[in-house]
Amino acid sequence: MRIACLLPVVLLAACSAGGDGTAAAAASGEAEAAVAEDNSVGCALAGAKTFGRTCTREIAREDLGEVWIIRHPDGGFRRFVLIEGGTRIATADGDKEVRAERVGGELEVRVESDRYRFPAAPEANASGA
Repeated sequence: MRIACLLPVVLLAACSAGGDGTAAAAASGEAEAAVAEDNSVGCALAGAKTFGRTCTREIAREDLGEVWIIRHPDGGFRRFVLIEGGTRIATADGDKEVRAERVGGELEVRVESDRYRFPAAPEANASGA
């Protein structure tokens, strides 16, 4: 299985802080609904130079762990598995090399001539402050 390090790959997650539990639960539910509705993924397929939000992501829980199924507009797809607590990613079928790098606030994942961009967690403050 070819694997790329995604430090940090943990995707942005909504969190609530204190206050009225009912209001926080409602806000959390609204945020989850908004995330669930927008499952589009930026992709540049077959060596394309520019990204478009034409791919979609489905998330499944399997014995391997959390699996992302990225569907291409032409009907093709790729399956990725998050491993080591979401800090690394690999193709779920294990036969293709995965390379990943941070590009601004996104994580660009490359497999062969296809590239995908996912929201990435903020980088840790190197100064520790």
